[in-house]
Amino acid sequence: MKRKIALTLAVVIAAAMLMSPYQGQAASQLDKINKQIKELQSEMNRKAQQKKQAESSIRTLTSKKEATKEEINALMKQIDEAGTKLAATQNKIEETQDKLQKTGEELETAIKREESTSDQLDSRVRLMYTNGTVSYMDVLLSATSFSDFISRFDAFQSISTQTHDLLEDHKAARALIEEKKAQVDQELADLKSLYEQEAEEKEDLENKESAKEEMVAKLSQQIQDSEEISEEAERELMEYAKKMSKLLAEQNRIKNYYKGGKLGLPLKRSYTITSPFGYRIHPITHTRKLHTGIDMAVPQGTPIYAAESGVVIVAQWWSSYGNCVIIDHGGGLMTVYGHIRNGGILVKKGETVKRGEKIAEVGSTGASTGPHLHFEVRKNSEPVNPAPYLK
Repeated sequence: MKRKIALTLAVVIAAAMLMSPYQGQAASQLDKINKQIKELQSEMNRKAQQKKQAESSIRTLTSKKEATKEEINALMKQIDEAGTKLAATQNKIEETQDKLQKTGEELETAIKREESTSDQLDSRVRLMYTNGTVSYMDVLLSATSFSDFISRFDAFQSISTQTHDLLEDHKAARALIEEKKAQVDQELADLKSLYEQEAEEKEDLENKESAKEEMVAKLSQQIQDSEEISEEAERELMEYAKKMSKLLAEQNRIKNYYKGGKLGLPLKRSYTITSPFGYRIHPITHTRKLHTGIDMAVPQGTPIYAAESGVVIVAQWWSSYGNCVIIDHGGGLMTVYGHIRNGGILVKKGETVKRGEKIAEVGSTGASTGPHLHFEVRKNSEPVNPAPYLK
């Protein structure tokens, strides 16, 4: 028995001498991961910009003949497919970032657990050093009665078991740390790959948008600035918006910002309404369907402002809407801003914006043949005429 206890204590001393290299690191793990994510983003943005600059000097004209409406429609379909692909990649990036954040938190917990067991082992070693060598047999034999002897023996057994369990917990914590570190490295590698994929898909989409603009410029007859928001894209966007609205509401981000009355104008310069809210015959596809917003024609790059305070629930490419922003104002009211230029989204999902704050810049992305803002007002996800809401 004496030999067993002495061996256990020797293991404690050895463990203490090889104490964890992870102590003091727990608090810095998430900061380190977030810093690596930002570095990856910066690296991908830098590479994408360098590639774009290099290719812009050698890019040939997409069309050397007069474009037809059929060609524009075909290209719009390609743009829609490319945009859907990009949106899927961006969603994967969000999922991977969330996963990486969770793994970082698990790594922090493992490191704190390892530090706690290390501290306990340290305490036991310090106590042994302070009290000097103890003859456990002397302690047992100095018992004043048989029951006292049994109590002292049980105490030694308990100390031995606790020490063994503590060492096993310490070992398990270290193994978990190594596992989570490897997981973080893999998820960072996955994120880098997704960033590279996103950069390539963005470039492909921008090239197709440039080709579309060139085709429109080459049309032999002037056509009205027009768009064709597909019913499927509209339905999927609203489903996604409702999902994000519910999630942010659960996080107490969305409040009832809209108190009634008029909304602010999303444009602060003069504009032309090229297509009002309501049913219409589309100038390119010649189909009759509900136009769910109003088209406000202004030059490319014109600032777009939030019509009311609220929380951004969408800020990305979305099918025929092109680059799109949706703001939830609470009380079931949302505003939608479509066809934003590439690089023109100035807010992020989950961000709170104020009425009149600049959120984007006008473009002609998605199913659009000219620079304009497609502006929608949604009440409980259903489109309503924006005109009565505006000043």
